[in-house]
Amino acid sequence: MFHVDVEAKQLRKLIPKGFSELGLRERFDIQEWIEKTPEILGEELLIIGKEVILASGKRMDLLAVDKEAALVIVELKRDHSGEAVEWQAIKYASYCANFLPEEIFRQFASYLEVTEKEAQKAIEEFIDADVEKLNESQRIVLASRQFNSEVVSAVIWLREFGVDIQCTRLAPFVDSAGSLFITPETIIPLPEAKDYIERKEKKQRSGPQEHREWTGYWFVNVGEGSTRNWQDNVKFGYIGAGQGVRYSSALKRLGVGDKIYAYMKGLGYVGLGEVTSPAVMVRDFVVEGTGKPLLEAGLSAPQADANRDDEELAEWAVGIRWIKTVEKNQAKTFSGAFANQNVVCKLRDPQTLRFVRETFGE
Repeated sequence: MFHVDVEAKQLRKLIPKGFSELGLRERFDIQEWIEKTPEILGEELLIIGKEVILASGKRMDLLAVDKEAALVIVELKRDHSGEAVEWQAIKYASYCANFLPEEIFRQFASYLEVTEKEAQKAIEEFIDADVEKLNESQRIVLASRQFNSEVVSAVIWLREFGVDIQCTRLAPFVDSAGSLFITPETIIPLPEAKDYIERKEKKQRSGPQEHREWTGYWFVNVGEGSTRNWQDNVKFGYIGAGQGVRYSSALKRLGVGDKIYAYMKGLGYVGLGEVTSPAVMVRDFVVEGTGKPLLEAGLSAPQADANRDDEELAEWAVGIRWIKTVEKNQAKTFSGAFANQNVVCKLRDPQTLRFVRETFGE
């Protein structure tokens, strides 16, 4: 690298250095620079966490969200990537893949020291995608001054199988006055060929497969907590969601006559039902056949009426005629079964449809 002296019409060579040679540290220098200026990695990123402690006790360098609402795991090394940095980052990404939106908002709120509502708003304003797509996919960015050849080989191989992972080289230089310069360079995928490479990788992964049409059935997450539980859903003929517009609004996609397969995260499918009434605030839902308001019917969820008069934060309910259900400890699943973090989405996976039809009927 050269510094251009325009007046003297000379090029002055900058001297390449190692970060360790300059006394610079990974955590207290490089990490701080990237946290404050993530554009050095080649794109706009919203940093939502630093030194994020995982359940294993390990610390993730930086966690970010990109414009497409994907979570981005940023793993830093100082002068050399070592031989297993990609494996370390994959473990972090697999852990983050299970983050629910509210967990991401909570993480960001803790990082910013603001409320979760403020954190959610900041993310929604940053991303170009619908917030429902938050964490539908994950990406990995490895940053180091040099990369081991085995790491480069592994990254190229992983990309062929759909893992969105990149290597960005951060090269330090100093001039004769001792000023420090950093040159960022994404080496995988090469920026000049990024579109071509990504299209080629996608084509290779998809092969001759046909587009998956909607099966006509809806996938619905029936989560449990203080405001709702599966036992109440079955007993009083409804499904619920709320404590935020993005959750309750998902229920409004369901219309009378729609068929749903209910799913419990981490367990499996628990029921098949038919929608009998559209989404209303929980205070206005009446249990079919009784004329009794749901909140007076004897719900076991202790806080089902939380924020009952707040249209944005209240629990909402959709009437369901259950065709077949099982207890949550008898939930049905199989390896590769379709699952999604959204409250409601279209079930498109034919293998999963065959499984739930055989289990619950249609």
